[in-house]
Amino acid sequence: MNYLNRSRMLALLVSLFVVFIFTDSSVAQHRRGVAGHNNCVLTNDGRRICGAAAQGRAAPLIDASGNRVARADQATIIGGRPAGCPQRYCGCGLRKYLGIADKRLNLASNWARLFPRVAGPAAGVAAVRSGHVMYIERSVGNGQWLVRDYNSGKGLSRLHVRDVRGYVFVNPHVMLASN
Repeated sequence: MNYLNRSRMLALLVSLFVVFIFTDSSVAQHRRGVAGHNNCVLTNDGRRICGAAAQGRAAPLIDASGNRVARADQATIIGGRPAGCPQRYCGCGLRKYLGIADKRLNLASNWARLFPRVAGPAAGVAAVRSGHVMYIERSVGNGQWLVRDYNSGKGLSRLHVRDVRGYVFVNPHVMLASN
């Protein structure tokens, strides 16, 4: 009987020790992240983004106009859903960025229907595929493009580097088709 009590006591102590070790390290990691604010970034519109959306960022690059731009290994958050845009807002966000009033462009597929197509990706054209549209800012080499991507995931809009193979390219800087 005495041996059985010692075995139970030892098992209980080992269990408590394991629970204490795992609980203590997870709490310590959480405290480090919150106290140091090491996992937060400030967006171009002044919002603070923390957590997974902000991890892995290097120092931002600034273009000739003073705007933050993405590097191949990072994305720059440029905001969330613009005011007055629907839940799926890639077309609406891009339309507003380009100063186009036509609300038909809230639907991504209308970009391919209403604007003339161009031969391939280039700075200043829109890349369209089923359910999504984004604006090509410039080439970054090796078939990669810096794009302005509204509703790029998790309710955020980003400037980031993407491969645009499989997209249709249109010129949004010409007069819209009437139908």
